[in-house]
Amino acid sequence: MKLGDVALVLIVALIAIVMLTSPAFNDLVMTSIKGAINYLIGNATVMPTLITGSVSGPCGSWGLINVNLTNDESLFLEVVNGSYVYLLSGYQLRGWGGGPRAPSNYTWFSSVPGIYVVNPGPGNYSLLVCGNTGVIYRVLNYTAMGVAAYYGPGYGNITTDAVLGFFNITSANIENSTGAAAPGFSLQLNAYVIIEYGDGEEIHWVQDALVIIDDQYWFQGEMDVVNYIGSSRNFIYEQGKCVLGCFETPMSGVLVIAVNSTGYGVVINFGYALLRLGNETFSPRVNWFAHELIPILNATAYIMTSPAEGPYGWPMDTELVIGGPGNGGGVKFRELDAYLSLLYWNGTSWAPYPITYTFGVSTGEYAVNVYVLPISPATAELVTGHNDYQQLSG
Repeated sequence: MKLGDVALVLIVALIAIVMLTSPAFNDLVMTSIKGAINYLIGNATVMPTLITGSVSGPCGSWGLINVNLTNDESLFLEVVNGSYVYLLSGYQLRGWGGGPRAPSNYTWFSSVPGIYVVNPGPGNYSLLVCGNTGVIYRVLNYTAMGVAAYYGPGYGNITTDAVLGFFNITSANIENSTGAAAPGFSLQLNAYVIIEYGDGEEIHWVQDALVIIDDQYWFQGEMDVVNYIGSSRNFIYEQGKCVLGCFETPMSGVLVIAVNSTGYGVVINFGYALLRLGNETFSPRVNWFAHELIPILNATAYIMTSPAEGPYGWPMDTELVIGGPGNGGGVKFRELDAYLSLLYWNGTSWAPYPITYTFGVSTGEYAVNVYVLPISPATAELVTGHNDYQQLSG
């Protein structure tokens, strides 16, 4: 499918988002759309293992972490405000000798807050964190791949009532996968819901996923990793031929998660719209296949994208990513061609996330041999190739 066709399908997909549970929200969405036609491997410690006394200089307070990288492993880093982060080889560490002065020779350095993936090659390194020593780091082997937002402009938060992921899968040929009894993969829209009430707060991880296993597909909602909310799973065969629920390409549609407060508490809504399956096209319509009621009255609920550490030790990113079929499994593709777009409701219209990356960390599933090509802010094409961990836009 050409990019122009993809954009047209995306517009059609956005028109489908008119069935959110709040009528006022529906009106705003519809008005906006009419005007808009145009394996994760965690080897993790959050705090450094060694802190010295504070003296004057950039590295008056510092922490040192030993990091060992093997082939195909990368180092995930979140540099926070007030941090000076250096990656040093053994030779460079010996040359530094200790604070308070900063190293003059290093493999990598940043003091700019943000998310980074560093690929220095295999070897033993020391991660030196000066100043604010609250760095978050992980050794990455493979992660889920796609489009992920970790923060907004100015390294700030983005809050919203709803997030949407558009997908157009034109080919997907699996070489092998783990996590399910049969070959498969998943496309996941993952986010964090914040619920504020009185002096309290709750944070929930939520997932709206397209699951494809053994050439069957369904949509599935989960919360807090282990809580299954519901699914659209339904298969029909007639005379040995699949007539409902079987995967074909091209397949396009949207995943959507929306939150709202009601008289009964906070409701998290999981939905999808299927636009095309093989040679068949469908009228745009959102199917809200699962709902989760959290019975907290007089609460404020929203989806938040934030560089702050969430309940699982990662930044609270919002992501539309491809990974294994479930249970922490992975998938390796022999052939793949898919377009993904990640958007959020900004109060008056659907908007692309302005700063995005090619990998997501808020899921246990992962993908192998997936290369992400940027198209525009928050839109990318996924093809086969060496996993590329990088910033897409911003």
